[in-house]
Amino acid sequence: MIDVEKVLLFLDLSLHAQRGTEVNGLCPMHKQRTGKEDRRPSWWINVETGAHICFSCGYKGNVYTLIADVKGIDYHDARDYIDDTAEKPIDSLMKRIKELPQYVQAEPEQIPMSEARLVVYTDAPDIELKKRFLKREAVDTHGVRWDTKTESWILPIRDPEDGSLWGWQEKGARGRFFKNQPVGVKKSKTVFGVQVMVETQDLIVVESPLDSVRLTGLGHNSISTFGAIIGEDQAKIMRRASRIIAAFDNDKAGYVANEQMRTFSKKYGMELSYFNYAGIDVKDVGDMVEQEIEKGIATAKTSVLGKAAYI
Repeated sequence: MIDVEKVLLFLDLSLHAQRGTEVNGLCPMHKQRTGKEDRRPSWWINVETGAHICFSCGYKGNVYTLIADVKGIDYHDARDYIDDTAEKPIDSLMKRIKELPQYVQAEPEQIPMSEARLVVYTDAPDIELKKRFLKREAVDTHGVRWDTKTESWILPIRDPEDGSLWGWQEKGARGRFFKNQPVGVKKSKTVFGVQVMVETQDLIVVESPLDSVRLTGLGHNSISTFGAIIGEDQAKIMRRASRIIAAFDNDKAGYVANEQMRTFSKKYGMELSYFNYAGIDVKDVGDMVEQEIEKGIATAKTSVLGKAAYI
């Protein structure tokens, strides 16, 4: 039987705590996999089985792969390494593991949410507005901010009843970077733009919050579902409007969202139409010229036609 504790000590790994038969430490392969040193111990190894995993970078395997990776040797040579360590007495070193503190799961710090949390962000630069065809007035109406450090849009997530701040979504202006603050914020229970939606007007529903801002700038009543998956709570918010025009992206994910909307429209008795993409080459309203947007809205097709209304 392999003495995993001995192996760990001879590999001279940075160990931090124990929990039953599992030992916690810095991931030994984190830098090789991510390019950055591991600074928050997320690597665990079972001292009975040798199975290990890093919940940060995903590195995992058994005691043989661990030895091979750390020592830079062949997988089969790892057996010789284990045999070699078995011959060496290390009573004094073994105390390192025995004296490790018991692992305690730290509770995440809960910082009260308030509008003051958004003060650290700035107005979006004019050049970024131009790239997205956004009007400053519409951006301000939705309370959208800008993170100068990460070059990201700060998109507020608000309570659907009183408009109070729940958190925000960070959307990188370069590439496909998304991050929700705080982690786990229930954006599926609300919609972007809920605090400014007008219940007596047609409501245009899109995937991206920035597309919603674009439509607001053109004088339309619009919200975003923060993506192509629609939650039950979001559907209940939408039914406040007189009519829904679904303008989800013209792709497979958007088609799934359209079907979700059709199901919810039947359940809650909503009048639903679909944005008309006929003759438009781009897949979402954010990339369209104003004339294409207006045409797609004006010629929206009723959901009574089924898939023929949007495909």
